[in-house]
Amino acid sequence: MNIEWSQKLFEALYNEGVRDLVLCPGARNSPLVAVLSRMSGFTLHSFFEERSGAFFALGLSRRTGAPAAIVTTSGTAAAELLPAVVEAYHTGVPLIAITADRPRRLRGTGAPQAIDQVGLFGKFVSLESDLESGEMPSFEKWNRRTPAHLNICFDEPLLDAPLRDFSFAGGSAHTSFLGTSTFPSSAGAEWASLRLTKFLRSEDPLVVVVGTLESPREREAVTAFLKRFGAPVYLEGTSGLRERADLQSIVLRSGDKLLAWGLKQGFIARVLRIGGVPTVRIWRDLDEATSKIEVLSLTNLPFQGLSRGELVCTEIASCVEAVSLEMKPDSVAGALLVKDRAVEKALSQLYIDEPLAEPSLVHALSKRITPDSVVYVGNSLPIREWDLAASYEQVVAVEANRGVNGIDGQVATFLGLAREGVENWAIMGDLTAMYDLAGPWGLRSRPDVRMNLVIINNGGGKIFSRIFKNDLFENKHSFEFEGWARMWRLPYERWTTIPDSCARAESVVIELVPDNEATQRFWDRYDSFWETRK
Repeated sequence: MNIEWSQKLFEALYNEGVRDLVLCPGARNSPLVAVLSRMSGFTLHSFFEERSGAFFALGLSRRTGAPAAIVTTSGTAAAELLPAVVEAYHTGVPLIAITADRPRRLRGTGAPQAIDQVGLFGKFVSLESDLESGEMPSFEKWNRRTPAHLNICFDEPLLDAPLRDFSFAGGSAHTSFLGTSTFPSSAGAEWASLRLTKFLRSEDPLVVVVGTLESPREREAVTAFLKRFGAPVYLEGTSGLRERADLQSIVLRSGDKLLAWGLKQGFIARVLRIGGVPTVRIWRDLDEATSKIEVLSLTNLPFQGLSRGELVCTEIASCVEAVSLEMKPDSVAGALLVKDRAVEKALSQLYIDEPLAEPSLVHALSKRITPDSVVYVGNSLPIREWDLAASYEQVVAVEANRGVNGIDGQVATFLGLAREGVENWAIMGDLTAMYDLAGPWGLRSRPDVRMNLVIINNGGGKIFSRIFKNDLFENKHSFEFEGWARMWRLPYERWTTIPDSCARAESVVIELVPDNEATQRFWDRYDSFWETRK
């Protein structure tokens, strides 16, 4: 029963478009492991640690646009999947969690590895199937924009039949989910475009903020809309539009403090957000109860990131393509752009004056990365420093885990997302790397991927040093990463400056050590650019 049933389960997954399976073997999922050892048709990735393995599967699904599955044994192994499932839920990724379980009769008994796994992921899965004795899941109502959970209850004997070779031939994965919206709450493109047009007709000063865009079609449609409308726009790196030459006349390039300055000066009365929930600080400021700024979020995921404003959840590309408004010349928008260009010029000099400061090092690195590379930026400081300081000359594909902004699973996600045939760069903080020390295991199943893992080691969580005057927040340390690289048999380099050539022929761990005093001077001068002078 178990062996035959496992084979049928994998057949159902194959028919659902799954091609990548991340396997974390154990005793309770041994029927699944045994069948997979004799089955072809899937790309099988073996992982020893479930939390990193789940983030690796998340990255695989984001890269391919098709569902990827993570297969675990029972008990705490299943619980390790929660962080990646939560991230997948908030980013619209069809991650499938397959957890082996002991028979239902053992629930609540305290039997070893027999926790109640039903409901383990709560609201963060849209499909949950608790299966026993040959029962099969139904994917009919699954929207493929949220995770699914299959809980497979195996009874003894676990390996109850001879194994045989089995192969899936032909067939293709489902069309990519990227750039689509299949949530029940989604608005039709026609209604959404009418609502957007009404919002845009106002003459109050407007700024557009573009977060993560998922597909080439979205990016092209949003680019055409921004050019046609002509309002000042803040483009995050994950939008894929930040370096577009045809948008530079309206792009705000001096960092997110410009938006806070614009609010204070009365230069911003409305904010249109397109794409994912923004990284920029203004998004938190807009949530204040006293804020009267009108906000409209145009997104294909049902998350506003605010407790106020209006959410239009729809297919972004179709919506903006239907809007034909053009913006009239606006003196307020012009003043915002004038301030932006002045600060941008001062920033350029600051990179020269403080070359060892952390943002300056990120700026220099961005100019050395080969165009068309994949650049994965870790949460906390690196993603903010990239958006502020990265060159606008190099066109790269920027990726990040921005669903819940966590720092866990970043190395594994990066390795799942990495592409063959191009340079793959990850830029992340020291604590972020420590959170995922198991992540490099993913290289074992992706030997053709070239990884440049840059760890900015500033001795702790420096993002908190600018927010709280309390050392407890920083988790200060004096650790280095050479021994960790050696454990994974990876080349290691230590940089305090950016070399003229960053190209490497093999995967490498690079420990980038900024000058913390120079960094403090950099931020002090940057903050001074926004001081109001009479």
